[in-house]
Amino acid sequence: MIPPTPAVTTMELLAPAGTLAAFEAALEAGADAVYVGAPGLNARALARDFTLAEIAAMTAHAHERQKRLYVAMNSLVKEDEIPLALKTLSVLAGIGPDALIIQDLGLLYLVRRFFPGLQAHASTLMTVNHALAANYFKELGYTRVVLARELSLDEIRAIHHQCAMELEMFIHGAMCFSYSGLCRFSSLYGGKSSLRGRCVQPCRRRYDWLPSGKRAGSGQGGKGGGYFFSMNDLSGIDHLAKAREAGVVSLKIEGRLRSVAYVRNTVQAYRLALDALDASPARQDEMLAEAHRLLAASMGRKHGPGFLLAGQENRLIVPRLSGSTGEVVGKVVRLDIAKGPAADRTTNAQVVLQASIRLGDRLRLYEERSGDRMSFTLRTLAIKGRKAEQAEAGQTATIGLGGVDPGRLRQPFQGVLFRVDVSGRDEGKRSALARTAMRMTVPEPDPAALERLLADLGIMDSGTRGPATPGRQAGKEPRAGHGAARRGRSASSEWWLKVSTPEAMTLRYPFKVARVLVELNKRTLAWGLQAKGRRSGERPLVWALPAVLREEHLPWYRAAIEQLRQQGTACFQIGHIGQAGLFADSSRQPPTDRALELYGDFSCNVLNSLSLRMVAAHGLAGAQFSLETDQATLASALADFSRTVPGPETQAMKVGFTVHGHPPLFTARLDAPHFQGQRSFASPRGERLYLDRRDEAVYVHAHTVFSLLPYADELARMGLDYFVVDVSCGQPKKNVAELTALLSGRGELPPYFAGNYAGFLS
Repeated sequence: MIPPTPAVTTMELLAPAGTLAAFEAALEAGADAVYVGAPGLNARALARDFTLAEIAAMTAHAHERQKRLYVAMNSLVKEDEIPLALKTLSVLAGIGPDALIIQDLGLLYLVRRFFPGLQAHASTLMTVNHALAANYFKELGYTRVVLARELSLDEIRAIHHQCAMELEMFIHGAMCFSYSGLCRFSSLYGGKSSLRGRCVQPCRRRYDWLPSGKRAGSGQGGKGGGYFFSMNDLSGIDHLAKAREAGVVSLKIEGRLRSVAYVRNTVQAYRLALDALDASPARQDEMLAEAHRLLAASMGRKHGPGFLLAGQENRLIVPRLSGSTGEVVGKVVRLDIAKGPAADRTTNAQVVLQASIRLGDRLRLYEERSGDRMSFTLRTLAIKGRKAEQAEAGQTATIGLGGVDPGRLRQPFQGVLFRVDVSGRDEGKRSALARTAMRMTVPEPDPAALERLLADLGIMDSGTRGPATPGRQAGKEPRAGHGAARRGRSASSEWWLKVSTPEAMTLRYPFKVARVLVELNKRTLAWGLQAKGRRSGERPLVWALPAVLREEHLPWYRAAIEQLRQQGTACFQIGHIGQAGLFADSSRQPPTDRALELYGDFSCNVLNSLSLRMVAAHGLAGAQFSLETDQATLASALADFSRTVPGPETQAMKVGFTVHGHPPLFTARLDAPHFQGQRSFASPRGERLYLDRRDEAVYVHAHTVFSLLPYADELARMGLDYFVVDVSCGQPKKNVAELTALLSGRGELPPYFAGNYAGFLS
């Protein structure tokens, strides 16, 4: 066991900033450190990214005051963004922020290889929820981990006592229903990846339960509907003493998209609460009361302790509440949309007010069924047909929706009106720091030097590759697979089958199965340890771990892996890169001379050639590429990876891809009391979905299958070493019928969706 780190006596208060004004407000309110986003490479879609000159100015400003600045480069990086990432890292190395917050293993690869002076913190998007992963991430080169938000304080304390890594935790702000890093809903159904800061927040929409056999149409009319997945905000203001006892070194406030007033009030509240920890009892009560008053003044969602207190998880979602931020000011009871050309139409809404409003307020109209949000500034207001400047709670007001596209308004409209906090929006434009940033220049890296680094990495930039067109995607050329080319054989892709039950192996499939991925669980383990299981129908087995393992699950998986290895099993698939630690300390070798083969599932979030190189360098025999990819990114990443100089690690590295199955759209810890068995439900957009509740997590799947089988030949020409067909969800015989139809392309094809492959991942 790793000896515990010394007890923490002080904790860093880490604040968000999406504007210069918010950055200054955070420091003035008492933050010890501030985190900001790197331009174009951070997991928040801001109205305007910071420039590198502004980051340089903020870094200098913070350091002059003995404060710290962290830069979030926590987006997954597409292949054509690697030159930008390399250039940005080169500039940041000269600026000298205190650390980078990183999710993408390819970015970590660049930092470790070319910029070792930059510290790297593992983003919460890497789903670190046990000490095994934290310790493995230290081996990868991270100096701190931002823990998953789904942990209790007791679990954090246990992690602290088993690892020597700095631990950072979220203490306040928005919560996602899915584990951060494992949400694919926004991406696969819309092309906007939450791992790239583009999430459209499908978890905030209203859903309807479907009676057995009912098909989803408009998403209207289901009984028992609500905001099934809309999490309350986290507020740990009353639990800071326990956080300190748990060994946390940094308390993080979420909110780079929030207003200046929100940042100021929230940071000031937590500064007071932290200072109160060492104050006298009488002073503590006074300081905490003021802290709560400040939080109450910040517009936000209903909040609570999140997962911090075990046993209170049933309070995390209130299905009747929409989860939109801001102050609810009224309920929309009618829309009046004038006829005529769209450009000339005026729209008015009748609203029963719950709070006062006045001209000039910034308001947001929220459509409860679709989840659409439309913001506008209030310019016209009337009470009983007479113009007014202000209206009070209890009145019915007619407001003009100037600036809202009438085409986005559905009839009959069902929605709520919110007031949005935009205070301080223009403060940064007038500050001395803004003027400093405007005058500041940062040295541009030598283009020739960057080109040499890219060439050393085997990376072709987008200019060399040529523009992507419908007939030719960037970097897409028919070629042998990267592994095939090195071994001197023709291009071919193996077909791997993923199953959850042994019975699924007995069916006839429309392809030759090279390997079988078997979900490792109690039922399959018992089967696998029997004599008939060892033979496995003469198909080699690869035992697959789920994407999420909690600390209490690890002993069973350690024992199961040890049993299988003693039996002679050598092949496993990990669902999280940190699970490689399960195989690093086996005390006994299996009674065979076969080397251990570890493969990575698509949940390891590999989206570029450098990530492939990183996992290859750490011993993986193969890895699946991210399901979120578009065609151009996959093709160019494989092409660049094929140019990797062969070495002991990368020579045998295979790249796979799941081409068919029901991947989880949400992977969550919360099994909420309003969830109803395995029942199906409908989204406002007509998508039919269902819950799958298992020991390790709650999953949300689409009834419609994800499939790239119509593109199988094209994918093979790109050089993928293996395809994964996942039949672990649904009815086995129905799965086989779908597979056969989609592979043959004959007859009436079953409904399917292809994610971003034929489109564009943003």
